[in-house]
Amino acid sequence: MRKLFYLPLEPYPERYTIQLSAAKTGWLERNWIKEGVDYYRVEGKPLTSEITKGSVLDANGRGYWACSQIMEILRLLNTGEITSDDCLYFDDFWHPGIEALPYSFHLTGIKPKMFAMLHAQSIDPYDFTYPMRNWMRPLEVGIGRFLEGIFVASTCLKDLCIHFGVGTVNTVHICGLPYSSEEVKEHFPQVLPGKKKQVVFPSRWDTEKCPFLFLEIMGEVMKHRNDIQFVVTTSAKRLRSNEPDLLVLLNSYLNTFPQNLTLKEGLTKEEYYYNLLESRIQLNTADQDFVSWTLLESTTCGCIPLFPYYLSFPEALGFRTRYMYGKNDARHAATKIMYFIDLDKEEDMSWVYKKFDSSWKRMLQVMEGRSFDPLFPRSERRI
Repeated sequence: MRKLFYLPLEPYPERYTIQLSAAKTGWLERNWIKEGVDYYRVEGKPLTSEITKGSVLDANGRGYWACSQIMEILRLLNTGEITSDDCLYFDDFWHPGIEALPYSFHLTGIKPKMFAMLHAQSIDPYDFTYPMRNWMRPLEVGIGRFLEGIFVASTCLKDLCIHFGVGTVNTVHICGLPYSSEEVKEHFPQVLPGKKKQVVFPSRWDTEKCPFLFLEIMGEVMKHRNDIQFVVTTSAKRLRSNEPDLLVLLNSYLNTFPQNLTLKEGLTKEEYYYNLLESRIQLNTADQDFVSWTLLESTTCGCIPLFPYYLSFPEALGFRTRYMYGKNDARHAATKIMYFIDLDKEEDMSWVYKKFDSSWKRMLQVMEGRSFDPLFPRSERRI
């Protein structure tokens, strides 16, 4: 590889992209700089400064940003600044306008290799793109055919890709989420707060994250304890949901349990991490999550993860059932919360996130054509 051309996601303050995709300090770029990688950042043009339509990324802003990056790549191809010895890396598999590139490659004979991170897509029945599958799936299959490599976070996501023909066994690589605990810790206060009897729910308040189950679990705990706090956090100015009834449900619980349930909105990264640092448990109830950014952030902040034994979570947690509960079993989850909340000492959870600190290296090895060790060997089973 002569040079790496990087097409980052648009950085929104309320999303992880503000850190993942940040220039020079981002979770990828900071490592490329240390490694001495020759790369070129292809900036996009923002349409909005915040997500106004949609929840994961802005409905119009995603295409606007992505297409402006494609325009820049086409300019660089036209001037000869991109050659067949170069690589292009896309932060997100779904990159509107990307089909203009293989069209150009075919006609000009310049064929840099292209790689992308696939976060979910319509192959996941719980993803927000699933209802778009009738028109999106053929495009996903086509994109998978011209990408040299596709990076995924977990084995089950690779299996979904293979099953639906998005890439092949040889082109889909389990490298993990590109993460930097070093960067996250740079947001910590000089004096760390002590752990409270507090459970934090940092996931989006969308249907696929099953926030109704979080509230049901809290209700089970409240039958036995009134000394445990539950916190819902968001960096958006106002909590959003793809199902309005979920916001109504949350308000009813806030009114019923005013002393035990708190909603914190508009948090800065520093405020968000402070809430994780003072929480003892991070509770996840999702139907859809491939490893989960919140798992990596919360364990970096010393939270004990409590996740359903489902999908990618057993793999991400090393099949340690101690940190999992039966899927949709509110009583089981509540019992574990009441156990973990009373622990006298903090548990070292660095084994969860540390392996993702080197995801960037696995990805780079693939792009350079070198061999690498998959993040999750299928033979790993630890109880």
